[in-house]
Amino acid sequence: MRILFVTQFFYPENFRINDLARYLAAAGHEVTVLTGLPNYPGGSFFDGYTRKGPYKEKMDGVNIRRVFVIPRKKGGLWLSLNYLSFVLFGCLEASAMEPSDYDVIYAFGTSPITQALPALVLKKMGGVPVILNVQDLWPDNVEAITGVKNPVTTGLLDMLVDFIYNRCDLVLGTSRSFVKAIKSRCGLKEKRKVVFWPQYATVERSSEERRDILPEGYFHIVFTGNVGQGQGLDTLIRAAALLKEEYEGRLVFDIVGDGRARADLMSETKKAGLEDMIRFHGSFPEEEIPGILNTADAALLILKDDEIFKRTIPAKLQTYLKCGAPVVGCVCGESRQLIEKYGVGVCAKGMGAKQLAAAVREVMSLERPQLEEMGERGARLSDEMFDRDTLIERLLRYMEILAG
Repeated sequence: MRILFVTQFFYPENFRINDLARYLAAAGHEVTVLTGLPNYPGGSFFDGYTRKGPYKEKMDGVNIRRVFVIPRKKGGLWLSLNYLSFVLFGCLEASAMEPSDYDVIYAFGTSPITQALPALVLKKMGGVPVILNVQDLWPDNVEAITGVKNPVTTGLLDMLVDFIYNRCDLVLGTSRSFVKAIKSRCGLKEKRKVVFWPQYATVERSSEERRDILPEGYFHIVFTGNVGQGQGLDTLIRAAALLKEEYEGRLVFDIVGDGRARADLMSETKKAGLEDMIRFHGSFPEEEIPGILNTADAALLILKDDEIFKRTIPAKLQTYLKCGAPVVGCVCGESRQLIEKYGVGVCAKGMGAKQLAAAVREVMSLERPQLEEMGERGARLSDEMFDRDTLIERLLRYMEILAG
């Protein structure tokens, strides 16, 4: 098949869409990606990229067509300009493309949902079916991250979301709660086109040990991935303060990743005198994450205490499970149900610092064989529920039906 991906974020930015594009290209499909110039999460263009491009590339058999975007830099204004510039230049590029060159379009629906609009331009021009993979629920996600509750603003966003959903041929929800929430929208005309299609781990389990990052002599609880406002890592700082007297010199929380909240969190950690307990390691190539998780004693899954995040299964959970890492969860809703039902970790009994601290004490009280068994149960769950080959085969069936 001839598949067009529409996504604001793509290689060398570290997003899971990279793996899917490579996988389908390796399977013999003709894959093209319409995306922007890479600048996430640092806010400036990656080395080798400028406002002059390159705008056309090839990576592992994937054809990449880039459009200009205003770098996200720092602050809400620049972020808004970054989002709007992709919509503007993405739609202009789409209008110059030939719809008959593609059998199906796959829009990757991380925030902002507006990045699906170039896909709808091509559909309008030539009737190419569009699949939207919803990673973030709008406008709920906007309200949770920004705190904006203005009914006029949220009303306009609701209209935009309904406009996009109604014009897509298939909508994929990454959790069953997402599917339920999308189907419950009053403005959605066709409920049957919303289906559950979870995320999968894009890495393989490793036996490597990374003692250069996680030195011996400590109980290491690792957090990997985006260090953003929605992760609720401020709760971790308060929990670490509660644990300091008891566990300082024995316990370390290792933050492996980058994002817009990292600088503020590092500052708060320093103010609290917790630099020995919370260590920020920055980003690592995706292929190094399994070795880090294999070396860790447990992995931290935490989200901001907001209703929207109760419906979310963060993609990092699939990574933790695949790598056999016991999970310390400070989450509610579907993620917590998975952890507790399948015995793959320990969950806090609430979303506050005291509850997280109690969960950490509980996991540290476990014997090594107990932790290892949790990790093995997680690896088995990954193979049974979130297997990459099985899920992509299902996605291809959807594509073939739509392209039919």
